[in-house]
Amino acid sequence: MDEATFLLNMTFLLLVAGICSVIFKKLKMPSIIGYLAAGIILANYWVGESEETETIVSILSSMGLVLLMFCIGMELNLKKLRKSGAFAILVALIQLPLMIMGGYIFGLFMGWDTIQAILFGAIISGSSTAVVTAVLRDQGKLSKEDVETIILITVVEDVAQVIILSMASPLLVGSAMELDSIVWMLLIILIFMIAAVSIGILFVPRALDWIGSKMPDEILLITSLGMCFAMAMMSVWIGMSMAIGAFLMGVVVSQANSRGTIEHDVTPMKDIFMAMFFISVGLEIVPSGIIGNIVLIMLIFMVYAFLKWGTVFLAYFIGDRSLRLGFMSSVSLIAMGEFAFIIAKAGLDAGVLSDDFYTSVISAALVSMVVLPLLSLNSSKICDYAFEHAPRPAIAAVRRVESVRDSHYARIALSSRSTASRFKERMTMAYIDILLVVAIEIVFFVFTSDMTNFLFNNIGTLPYTVCYTVVLAVNFVAIAIPLYNLIKNLKFVEKVLIDAERRAEARGEGNLQRRSIKFHKVFVRINNWALVFTIAFVIMILVPTSIGLIEHILAMLGGIGIILLIYAYKHRTGVD
Repeated sequence: MDEATFLLNMTFLLLVAGICSVIFKKLKMPSIIGYLAAGIILANYWVGESEETETIVSILSSMGLVLLMFCIGMELNLKKLRKSGAFAILVALIQLPLMIMGGYIFGLFMGWDTIQAILFGAIISGSSTAVVTAVLRDQGKLSKEDVETIILITVVEDVAQVIILSMASPLLVGSAMELDSIVWMLLIILIFMIAAVSIGILFVPRALDWIGSKMPDEILLITSLGMCFAMAMMSVWIGMSMAIGAFLMGVVVSQANSRGTIEHDVTPMKDIFMAMFFISVGLEIVPSGIIGNIVLIMLIFMVYAFLKWGTVFLAYFIGDRSLRLGFMSSVSLIAMGEFAFIIAKAGLDAGVLSDDFYTSVISAALVSMVVLPLLSLNSSKICDYAFEHAPRPAIAAVRRVESVRDSHYARIALSSRSTASRFKERMTMAYIDILLVVAIEIVFFVFTSDMTNFLFNNIGTLPYTVCYTVVLAVNFVAIAIPLYNLIKNLKFVEKVLIDAERRAEARGEGNLQRRSIKFHKVFVRINNWALVFTIAFVIMILVPTSIGLIEHILAMLGGIGIILLIYAYKHRTGVD
């Protein structure tokens, strides 16, 4: 490629991106939409050296992706997260799994394969930190504290999506991978991420602080960027996206005292190369594909908007925030994040997502970014309208649930500090147990056939149905463990609530009906293993399989037998 060709391509890329960004900024839209529009225009209407353009954009967009993820990682201040991030983490823990699950179910309903459905759930799980921050700070509809909380939620979502992208990496190499290969890949990824952050935090911040105090700022910038690209390269070596390595180094660098100087100097570079990344996304979009998939695009946007609003609103409700604040905050997060483009692009490059699928998802993300300023600006009016025109019975039911929630939180607040702390801890563990049960069932649902075939091919004397039953028995044992912990945690929560209600009744403040208290007491008294076996059997019956009820019963009996043998062994050896 000669100099003239390079300069011509850079001229068109930057000028068209600049003009489009100015136009969309005047329309009070995010500049990201301008970059995407520039990519669409250049891909479909510019008759230039297309191969050279694609080469230039590919290289520069990779740099943009690395720098973007590096800056997102630097935004994650671990000290601030430990101090005030508990609520943000709570919101992310509640809404992210529900978003992924909802996207997965929608994908299966649409007839997509398992990998496409999982990737779709991952794509829609997060919100755009850049877009949400710009919109909320420009409009000033929420208090400074509430805006900072929402921004922190988006940062936690970014962290979660890095983990999701890491776990999805094995899926992007092809659906023909064996189960043991996927498990091994996930183990390597987990070890790499833990080692990179823990070892990096021990040495990198100190080294950068020394350089920052002894050397000019440009040397500090060059050194930090060199570490960023080195980590990105290592993540590629082990089969991960370069974005993950760059993000991890950003997290490590965020702990340095010289972080502010690095962030200030790297931001202009990030802005230029980030534009190239979003231009590269736009280059993959064909206008005819948008028109031909307009129904799917709007359907994806509506599913995303409903899931995001519902899950965040639920998280705010559980977190003891007011209904109005929960409604306005959840509406303010309806903008697909930068990771929607990153994950979608990775899926397209790996051949997992089709061009139409990719175009529909990216277009739906654009719709969400265009609509967010209008939704956020009118969130208060929408909230008032919803409460005024919703059916009275529904409003009354919501108010009753809110009253019970407030009553419970008030009772817990009057308990000892240790009891309140243990209550929150057990509630969190119960939620994690539920997620584990769901995750285990998804894994068995996806890989039951593979595991059955493995047994059938390696133990030729067993019929196929028997092999299938054995796998279900293992499934029964696998979900029994988190279910047992879940029952224990829920019983502790019930006991705390019953004790709190008794104390309130002694003061004449109780509001729980006797029947409700009696139900709680019955639940507490039921044998833990009886509840575990019943719930596990119901779950296995509800998950679709190709065998009948008799085999399910045999699998349950086999699972109970395995559990009893384990219990007898532990009792005999004195293991607790």
